[in-house]
Amino acid sequence: MSYLNCTCNLSENEDGGAVCTINMDVVTYKCMKSFAVSPEDWIHNAVCNRSRQEGDRIYKAELERHIEAGTMPANPTKESLILAYEIPVIESSNTLPISN
Repeated sequence: MSYLNCTCNLSENEDGGAVCTINMDVVTYKCMKSFAVSPEDWIHNAVCNRSRQEGDRIYKAELERHIEAGTMPANPTKESLILAYEIPVIESSNTLPISN
């Protein structure tokens, strides 16, 4: 992969959202344009679809956790349960999350 140069910079916003900037060299961008009519749409779809899948997983886990513990908040929504989810601490990218 040494012929490709692609960097990604992410900065978290005060509201908890983020801004991500992807810089692709000419080779990387040409490759993207070769398989995607719109690389921007492809990237958007990849991020949104993967986030949806993870959101569904988190929502299901939070529902089960609250049902088992009898701690279901009043009027829970998918969004509120996902936002209340605590992301496990990961020591490094080669380890599994630490259970608390």
